[in-house]
Amino acid sequence: MADRWLKTNCLLAGTIAFWLTALSPVPAIAKGVSYSLALVASVQLVQESRRLIVQDARRAALAAMNQELEQTEFALHTQQQEQALYESYSDAPSYPKEVKEELTTSLEHLYREPSAERNGETSASTSDDKAFYLAVKSLLEVRGETYVIEQILKMGGRRWEEGKRRLQQILQQGREEEWD
Repeated sequence: MADRWLKTNCLLAGTIAFWLTALSPVPAIAKGVSYSLALVASVQLVQESRRLIVQDARRAALAAMNQELEQTEFALHTQQQEQALYESYSDAPSYPKEVKEELTTSLEHLYREPSAERNGETSASTSDDKAFYLAVKSLLEVRGETYVIEQILKMGGRRWEEGKRRLQQILQQGREEEWD
């Protein structure tokens, strides 16, 4: 890099020297030679300047690409660490799809059983109540309150508050019976 700058500066100095020599009081043959040498040196100067411009542009592009690559690597590393932390400290257990479907099916079956009353109290057996409670609790952890109220208790929309009360009753009964 430094040698290109040196070469460019020497060509510039030579071009100026030959041009000034041609302008000074010298014989006509010396003027012609000086002009010719100044012209050759200036053409070489232009070519070397173009090479320097291209080289500087490449260096700037590489620096920008390296900086972008570093930022991308940093963002990827940060995302990987966040994902690992989320997996390590996540409260919600991650059940396989089949287990989630089985829990949903079991819970829907328990809720639709003819022995279950929808007026707020259940008349099913204690084991069915416990199974229903455990299924509801598992689905709450996996899918959330909205899913249980709308999809399992079928009390979405205008019956949302009623569904929320029903869910609280189920959870309260489970805590009272210590089914955890």
